[in-house]
Amino acid sequence: MKIQSILFVFIIISVVSCKMDNKVTTPSAKAEMMSEKVGDAYAMLNQEDFKEGEIKAERAAALEALNFRMKESGNKSYTIMDKDIWVYDGVVKNSDMVTGDSLGGRWIDFKEDLTYEYGRFDQKEGTGKYFYDMEKAFLLLIDDNEGMKPQEFEVKMNNDMLVIVGHYTYKDNNMQAKLLRQASYPVKK
Repeated sequence: MKIQSILFVFIIISVVSCKMDNKVTTPSAKAEMMSEKVGDAYAMLNQEDFKEGEIKAERAAALEALNFRMKESGNKSYTIMDKDIWVYDGVVKNSDMVTGDSLGGRWIDFKEDLTYEYGRFDQKEGTGKYFYDMEKAFLLLIDDNEGMKPQEFEVKMNNDMLVIVGHYTYKDNNMQAKLLRQASYPVKK
């Protein structure tokens, strides 16, 4: 009787374990699900390791931080950030690098009212709110799409070139990008 009980428990555990394995998704499957949910127009998409509940919690905390920082600064915008359009010239994520034309004309446009737009070529594909702290050289981005997690980057700026390096706050320390200032949207070649 004891052996049958142990065998029964072992079989139940095996069956439950097998069912749980079917629910686990591979990183590429997870990336595809995220791409379907939030699209792929945003060049800095980096949320494969987040669950939906985590994204909601991160967004709530980030919105609180954003509102506090905006209030403390008097909603101050910097011309160096909001002048013209920033076009992605290169993006590094983990060990993958995408440059130039491979980025498909992706851009981001920071506005004076501390909002931003992004898209491809002349098509706007998303919006959000941002705060740039010039003293600390940090940029906080919160997309209007509630399926996207917030992001924070360390900013390195030189005239018409902007480099953003992901910060660990929202697990973006595996990516960075180089952007170039342009007066108009990129055009298809």
